[in-house]
Amino acid sequence: MVKNEFPHPLLVADIGGTNARFALAGAPGDSLRLVAKVRTSSCPTPQAAIAQAIDACGELRPQSIVICAAGPVLGRHARLTNAAWVFEGPVIAAECELAQGLLLNDFEAAALSLAFATPADLSPIGPAIVPGKGPKVILGPGTGLGVAALIECGGTVMALPGEGGHVGIGPQDAEDEAFWPHVERIAGRVTSETLLCGSGLVRLHKALAPQFARDVVEDEPPVIAANALAGSCPHCVATVGIFLKQLARFAGDMGLIYAATGGVFIRGGVMTSLAPMIDPMRFRGYFNDKQPVDELARAIPLSHVPDDAIILRALAGIGARPERFAIDYANRLWV
Repeated sequence: MVKNEFPHPLLVADIGGTNARFALAGAPGDSLRLVAKVRTSSCPTPQAAIAQAIDACGELRPQSIVICAAGPVLGRHARLTNAAWVFEGPVIAAECELAQGLLLNDFEAAALSLAFATPADLSPIGPAIVPGKGPKVILGPGTGLGVAALIECGGTVMALPGEGGHVGIGPQDAEDEAFWPHVERIAGRVTSETLLCGSGLVRLHKALAPQFARDVVEDEPPVIAANALAGSCPHCVATVGIFLKQLARFAGDMGLIYAATGGVFIRGGVMTSLAPMIDPMRFRGYFNDKQPVDELARAIPLSHVPDDAIILRALAGIGARPERFAIDYANRLWV
């Protein structure tokens, strides 16, 4: 049993390709205090950013750190997918004078965060459904399409990260069949991530262009989203509508794969920007449309997670009670 592996004060960090957010817990169970937000482009290494955050902590100098990074994690090593930072845990511990550290993948951390979610963290989509005891699934369209699950047994919590965004998809109705031949293939395939991410929204917009007999001028996801929200561009409105349909179907598929009676949760910047345009009952209808197992789909709670603050709380929770989480500490702790 792992005990007292993370001496406090504890620094926690949520690090993406653009920004790194740092918060401090003075003691296990303490409320977090946000101490720094650093642009990854402003620092040559994660050590430099961590040093800035430590300086911002003042007299409560951190003794340990728990990090989630938006990139593949292998033991004590990680590399950001969309930035140049490379993490070598023991090197960071030595250079930053930390007694302990742990690296998590961002969607591994997102799954673990579900163990800390409260109703205030969630925005239900469609009817409120009482969660069951089964697995929970979290997915998120952002730069890519992340998917992970959470299971709990006997008080122990385990994240199950995976590559669900790279499963193949295809047309399911006449509306899909009209644009599908125009979808750009990636490495010869159309996967869920081909369409359900920021660049996927643009890819879908281009695939719909022939139906509107126009040259595409919107080549940035925020522009497409803003035009759709304003109702100023029928092409953009159609793009967002089909994106949300595909997202609802995919979320339902992931719920079925895990029999996720504990709930399916959708996060990510793309989801947050498009959330005002969701018709809850329509979205839920696509989620539920899973004959012959639609009864199972209808039993799965579905929610949007609009704020990533829960991630930092989860990292602090791991540092406070590491024995609660089934993590391979022997091969992942830095010291």
